[in-house]
Amino acid sequence: MKKSLILALKDLCILRRDKFALFMAFCFPAIISFFFGAITSNGDKGPSGMKVALVDEDQSEFSQLYVSRLECYEALSLTHRSRDEAFDQVRTGKQVAAICIKEGFGDGFEAIFDSNNPKLEIAVDPARRMESGYLEGLLVKAQFEAFGEKVRDRDWMRGQVDVWRNDIQQITKLTAIEIGLLLNLIDSFDKLLRDFNDSHYMSGFDGDMLNVSKVDVRRESEGPKSSFQITFAPATIWGLIACAATFAASIVNERRVGTFQRLLIAPLSHVNILGGKTLACLFACTAVVCLQCAGAKVIFKMPISEPMLFVPAATCVVFCFVGLMMIASTLGRTEQGVAGLTWAIFMVMAMLGGGMFFPLSAMPQWLRSISHISPIKWSILAMEGAIWRDFTLMEMITPCGIVLSIGTVSFLLGVMILRRTEQ
Repeated sequence: MKKSLILALKDLCILRRDKFALFMAFCFPAIISFFFGAITSNGDKGPSGMKVALVDEDQSEFSQLYVSRLECYEALSLTHRSRDEAFDQVRTGKQVAAICIKEGFGDGFEAIFDSNNPKLEIAVDPARRMESGYLEGLLVKAQFEAFGEKVRDRDWMRGQVDVWRNDIQQITKLTAIEIGLLLNLIDSFDKLLRDFNDSHYMSGFDGDMLNVSKVDVRRESEGPKSSFQITFAPATIWGLIACAATFAASIVNERRVGTFQRLLIAPLSHVNILGGKTLACLFACTAVVCLQCAGAKVIFKMPISEPMLFVPAATCVVFCFVGLMMIASTLGRTEQGVAGLTWAIFMVMAMLGGGMFFPLSAMPQWLRSISHISPIKWSILAMEGAIWRDFTLMEMITPCGIVLSIGTVSFLLGVMILRRTEQ
């Protein structure tokens, strides 16, 4: 063990002289964590200042009320344009979307709920599809809010009753008896609107038109308290990738220049030499995690919801990358080839596992199924489970067990291949 520790210190001293490797392992993760954390810091509020071109062809009282509701949303930045100009700006990428309010939008119920001839048109930039769902939600919300304002107007409601009465009388498929029954119902509703007390009538519209009950499922939906909780795990993974690639290349370098053989001539065994590499990589990876945690806590004030679970989760992840380092060292005969191939493989794993800050939920189903083979996916899930997902001990067993298994199998395979090639 003492010999392995001495060799580990030797490798750490060599790592200290490699400025690029130190930057990639310790500085680069902190930079991307801050960068993507700042980008997603407004994620809980949704997009802000989306540039939207607005076309109001209706120019009715209701359409103006609708536009005023849209202008209240901080997420939208509205500019009034003509129809052709609005759609052309969306096509050229100058606007995220264009909203066209067609004639007849303010005609009442039949315009709002007419699915055959919609009075609202939306054009969205194909490159901004992820924001289109949020925009459509705001449009529906504004429509219901504007509609709620009109319903409070008793005279407007009675005007709608007159429209319904005329529409019913023009229906040819109904018999005279059916038309009479519907007209009686409409007349009763009109009488109710006319005779109802003002205070009682208005009391029926207290609250929002979209009245939603919020259920407390604290552990499942409380979510991250800080955007840096989301970016911490992927950023740390990139530091571990840098360490694994660096030490894998160092093993190949020592084998290529003969250092490995000279160490074997000394009173050292394969266990001592590979043990030293393992300990050096283990210490470097642990330092990456510790420095990331310290920086996230001191600089970004990032909370960790389950500190007692984060330690074993981080330990399993570190051991996984030590094992991946060992198997990566067998991928080539030159340090440049191994380093390049290791980074290429890890980048593919990162893309599949969510380490590229691209959410797995946005991937197609077949790609999400393939992502299960990526150790980076399970590494991120293990750390997130302790940082903000509020995993229980039983829920942590699956991701931690998978990364531990991958690390063990990779380590043993790498050692076996190295010993066989030396023989």
